[in-house]
Amino acid sequence: MPTKLIMITTGKTMKKLTFICSVVYIVLLSVTSSIAVAHDHKKMSMKMADKSPVKCQYEQIVCAKTMTTAFAPNGDLWRVWSVNQHIYFQVSKDVGKSFGSEHLVDIPAEKISARNENRPKIGFDNNNGVYLSWAKSGKKRFTGDIRFSYSANGGKTFTAPITVNNDNLITGHSFNEMMVNAAGDVTIVWLDSRYSYQQKLAGNSVNGSDLYLAKGNPSKIHSFKSNVFKKNALINSNVFSNEAIARGTCVCCRIAMEEDSKGNLSVFWRHIFGDNIREFALLTIDESKPALAQVKQISHDQWYIQGCPHQGGGISIDQNNRYHLVWYNQGDKGKGIFYAFSDNAGDKISQPIAIGNNERQAAHPHIKHTGNIVDIIWLEFDGKVHQLWHQQSVDRGETFQAANILAESSEGFDRPFIISQGTNRVVSWQRPNMGHWLGRL
Repeated sequence: MPTKLIMITTGKTMKKLTFICSVVYIVLLSVTSSIAVAHDHKKMSMKMADKSPVKCQYEQIVCAKTMTTAFAPNGDLWRVWSVNQHIYFQVSKDVGKSFGSEHLVDIPAEKISARNENRPKIGFDNNNGVYLSWAKSGKKRFTGDIRFSYSANGGKTFTAPITVNNDNLITGHSFNEMMVNAAGDVTIVWLDSRYSYQQKLAGNSVNGSDLYLAKGNPSKIHSFKSNVFKKNALINSNVFSNEAIARGTCVCCRIAMEEDSKGNLSVFWRHIFGDNIREFALLTIDESKPALAQVKQISHDQWYIQGCPHQGGGISIDQNNRYHLVWYNQGDKGKGIFYAFSDNAGDKISQPIAIGNNERQAAHPHIKHTGNIVDIIWLEFDGKVHQLWHQQSVDRGETFQAANILAESSEGFDRPFIISQGTNRVVSWQRPNMGHWLGRL
């Protein structure tokens, strides 16, 4: 299915240049195999064109390394980014054809992690509430905290940030994902190193980190709505619970999560099995059972790597509770991007099929369903430019049409994402030094 280009917008001084450079053609291609170049902890990114960076104003989107986009309940499309220790947002009333002015989130400056797999997250309730979560980098390497702020008035003002993780340890807390429902119930998951930190202090060897879950409803706490949490209140255990739901995760691949058709939370992440075999795992939380006992291994590609690939997966669960899954591996039994589905919450999966071109470093997949339609996007590199690719199924993942190129970047690239609301399906791809690309599927 062809993709309709919406627009590309950057900072005010870049609009004309970005529009000219960003008119891309769409070419239909058939893709039959998927073997990508391996990434390790020291070499984690694809080749990038050698271009001088654009000199940026502090608020400009063109300066941002990452971008988060999301639909509000009223259909407005929000985009959020971080530059120079601040968070900014813009709102579109026309599904991305145009955006209003930049807004600075009125919280104190801090070291916000916004690159590669890490980025600020945004969510909404049905009462004009806007919710932000991000990872704050610590003073020591590989340390940080999960942070949170809330607006009760549609983004006009925000509460002073609080720390979600409640351990008060100088260790790793990062790669957070957040969901907010209509009533303002907030769910946050992240990778947490408190257990490994404590075990190492005791002289024990631990590989990987933990997957943590926090739940709360800040909109129901009067003191939170009144913004009484000042900058010295770094931790507030009365707002969010903390629970370890998996142990032995890869330490720096993004997490994916979604609710199934029964309202149960499902989480999909890269896990460490055995001796540094990095595979994808799935957990659908059943409140009647211990979460740590419910982890299911999904991929079996046998990727042995002593490091983190910085390659998260994707999950989308349809109306009939079919789990649609994508992931990236470089194992002895499977290399590249793969898609599979499960009709029983991961107990069994379909035969994985390869997505993308192995000779062009296919990587960073994302997935989203709309009814019976399943869309997958990913990135490739043809030796000169980075390409954003798309492939679609119209029969719930049973078969896929030919793949096509949506956009290109001659400079930097962020991970691409699909966002949807009703019949609106939009691809969001931030291209540092070029601008934010939006395409309507």
